[in-house]
Amino acid sequence: MYGIFRCTQYESLCVKKKVFYEQPLNDRVRNLLRLEFLFDGITYRLKGPSVWESREVIGNLIEILDFLARVDLKNDLINDLGHHYQALQRWQHLPKADIERMNHLLNRTHNILIALEQMDSLAVENLTQHPLLSAVRQRHGIPGGASGSDVPVYQFWLQKNPKQRQNEVSDWLMRLEPLCNGMELDLFMIRNNVVNSQETATKGFFQSKLDAQADYQLIRVGLPAEPVFYPEINGGKQRFTIRFFEQAQSDERPVATEQDVNFELCCCMI
Repeated sequence: MYGIFRCTQYESLCVKKKVFYEQPLNDRVRNLLRLEFLFDGITYRLKGPSVWESREVIGNLIEILDFLARVDLKNDLINDLGHHYQALQRWQHLPKADIERMNHLLNRTHNILIALEQMDSLAVENLTQHPLLSAVRQRHGIPGGASGSDVPVYQFWLQKNPKQRQNEVSDWLMRLEPLCNGMELDLFMIRNNVVNSQETATKGFFQSKLDAQADYQLIRVGLPAEPVFYPEINGGKQRFTIRFFEQAQSDERPVATEQDVNFELCCCMI
């Protein structure tokens, strides 16, 4: 069965019971966040018995395959995880280091690196050429193109027993497991190598500079689980701004708030 390692197995350093809005500071991290989003959608729906849940899973899987056809994710992850492994070895010798936790992360990083290096270079290509996935993929970009009238073999597959569909999809996903595990661990390490602070956006606006000596990757803004506002974050390597908006009703246009907004700021680095 599908055994992708989820970051919930780690202890997160960020405060729970908050909503976090994220702004990547480079395309590499943006790609990781998009891939995480797609895998999360699969994880949520994979065990669902309905045809429509299976359709959503296949749709997300096809988007992942399209993504992997354009991005050399394997080598990027090997480079990143190698950097994290070296950092963990340094942190292991700090006076207040949690040795047990450091050893767990070192072992996990080492195992994922080995799995990535041993991953069949044709794994993604072979999955892309799978007869069923290929048939659906050809019609995926057309509105309604994956209907039974367009892809009867897909409709036929969807009539299988839900458990059989889940097992087949799980088998396909296992071929991508090293990439997913690497992506999850990479983002976990970035999110938790962080400078945290409590900030106030005066009249809904906040701006700050980033330390040029640190390699920042991601800005995260934490708000209460039922927030009154949402942020729009714009940033680059040297500085960033946050503007908070409110929206009373979903059919109304959001407006920039004039209220002071308290929030948690996480500046995450590699």
